[in-house]
Amino acid sequence: MHAPAAADKPKFATEGTLKVCTAGDFPPMQYYKNPGDANLVGFEIDVIDAIAKRWDAKAEFVVGDFKGLLPSLDSQRCDLVASGIMITPARLEKYDGVPYFGSHVVLLVPGSDADSKAPEDMSGKVMAIEAGTTYEKVIADLNAKLAAGGKAPIQVQTYPSASGVIEQILVGRAASTITQDTTAAFRMMQMPNRLKVAYTYADSETYGIYMRKNPADRAMVKDAIEALQKSGEMKDLLAKWSLPATSTDVPHD
Repeated sequence: MHAPAAADKPKFATEGTLKVCTAGDFPPMQYYKNPGDANLVGFEIDVIDAIAKRWDAKAEFVVGDFKGLLPSLDSQRCDLVASGIMITPARLEKYDGVPYFGSHVVLLVPGSDADSKAPEDMSGKVMAIEAGTTYEKVIADLNAKLAAGGKAPIQVQTYPSASGVIEQILVGRAASTITQDTTAAFRMMQMPNRLKVAYTYADSETYGIYMRKNPADRAMVKDAIEALQKSGEMKDLLAKWSLPATSTDVPHD
């Protein structure tokens, strides 16, 4: 691939360095594989590296607290923000964003469970849920539906961490959990054959890449993402990180 002309890449990438802010704590999107590692790994890291390469630039990742990522665009600390960050109307009022990844809530069960096909199949069983998440309301609503149908409710047990939730399933204290497909992919990658997705909810969250308001720059980020999608490179990266093959089949506007 020939080096792109300055007119073919965003102004912020013309010096050869692409500064990208991320929280670095959302596996398998972006995270440190081992404590003390200097370099981040993950699907989103690979996507940004591939975009930078198209612009004949090198990505430099700046790690910070999630709440401070978008303000880092205002301070010129970063050129892009990529951190499993949702595209929302409120954020788009101040920043440009390109949607590129759709994440769904899934029902995660032991790999040996051949019977569970839907959330309703958890009637009368124990489900472990991470405390303080929106998943608690999802199950509360489902329990109301089960009660209306004369079925036994799901017995919900909450735990302070996602790893604690997974442990309950592995030791047999819980029949399932619900979580994002990204988290499920990471756990299944860590423990092959011990966990599996039994059901995927229809509703999705869309993650995107944010930048300062600039229609030309946004168009080039969009073009780069679409080129990766068209070439099949995006699908290869999804497979590398055990993410659903359709995750990046989302509109980019």
